[in-house]
Amino acid sequence: MGASSCAVTRVTGPIGCTAVWLKRKVRPDRRSTEMHAANILLRSSARWLAVVLPLGVLIRSAFVWLYTPGPFYWGDLIHAHSHTAYFGWAGLGLMGLILHLLPRFTGRPVAESRPLTWLLRLAPWAVGGALVTFAWWGYAGPSIGFAALNEVLWVLFAVVFWREVRGRPLRDWPAPLVLMGAAVLLLLLSISGTTLVIISEAVLDGAFPLLYQAGVYLFLELYADGWVEIGLMGVVLALAEREAAGGQADEGPAARRVATAALLLVGPAALRMLIPRGLEGPLVWLSIAAGALFGLAQLYFLAIARRLRLPAAAGPWWRLAALSLALKAALEFMPVLPAWSALALDRNPVIAYLHLKLLLLASSGLLGALAAVRGAAEPWSFRLYAAGSVVMVAALAAHGLLARAIPAVNWPLYAVAFAAAFPAAAGGIWGAQPWR
Repeated sequence: MGASSCAVTRVTGPIGCTAVWLKRKVRPDRRSTEMHAANILLRSSARWLAVVLPLGVLIRSAFVWLYTPGPFYWGDLIHAHSHTAYFGWAGLGLMGLILHLLPRFTGRPVAESRPLTWLLRLAPWAVGGALVTFAWWGYAGPSIGFAALNEVLWVLFAVVFWREVRGRPLRDWPAPLVLMGAAVLLLLLSISGTTLVIISEAVLDGAFPLLYQAGVYLFLELYADGWVEIGLMGVVLALAEREAAGGQADEGPAARRVATAALLLVGPAALRMLIPRGLEGPLVWLSIAAGALFGLAQLYFLAIARRLRLPAAAGPWWRLAALSLALKAALEFMPVLPAWSALALDRNPVIAYLHLKLLLLASSGLLGALAAVRGAAEPWSFRLYAAGSVVMVAALAAHGLLARAIPAVNWPLYAVAFAAAFPAAAGGIWGAQPWR
């Protein structure tokens, strides 16, 4: 095997390949680990995007043609797809962006440390292991073990972040750093969700199904709406503030309000998904109110962002993300409607909503941030990605709303979503190409 290539074989697999790449990049000079940590994570994130998007296209094909994917099960591949998207693409990408931006606020490069070194060493194994084990076994001992290893990465990253910012009093943190700090706290809090799942299944032997569901939704909301969404808000302010009218000082109080709202509301809002599954009592209206208030906080951030002049390279991507955030914020009020419980129990509208969050909102935001820190992507990469993603999410949403009432639209809408997945995947991979 040549020094510039890495073959993916049945023995090494994608985990070994990534580990060999990381070894080449990191070990010859330990100081280069700290100097290029952000670039390593961003390139790794883009590589996982190149895995996640084609896998998503493959999964969409199963809704158009009935066939068996070799030795795998579709449900297991869906778990592999979603966990790799969260852990690899979104998680490592946001870590890389934050490490890239931290020196702007600390005035020094990210310091060499054991937690950072171990974060870089473990990252390819943690994400690659989750991909392989979820695809092969689904939810089982090996996949749960690799999911726990990803949680170790989150703790390591939190330690690195804290070591960088602890010398600056919290009251003096600029607006972007406030949101990034809140995002890191929400990342750590998301571990509480997986802990509840383990207690429910391993300790209580599934005796309390509502506890298991609570753990699942706590993790999903604290990770996606908390860590990823709030972290991206901080990245946007950090990259746009130099061109912002009024400067950073005017954004500080507003950023603290958004960060406080996220820390107080995202967890309780996650309990809304338990209402159709039997949640009763004061928690019902508490969770609905928390979700609606968090929706207002998201709209408030968009009002802040309107005062900013975004970097030209990120502009198209971030405008798409902003429109998606506005739609998501409006949907936060849906639990007050009587029809919401039926929709929340229907898998199809939920799938459309998850794609709105991760594909149109989070991925557009991440791709825009990548463009801002390394230069504009090809315009056609955005056009392909935006057109494919919007059509796919719209088709999935239409299917979720219409398929039961009009069965004849079932296959055509799935076919549209499948066809739209191709330009979305091509545009996303192309847009992240310089980081691969």
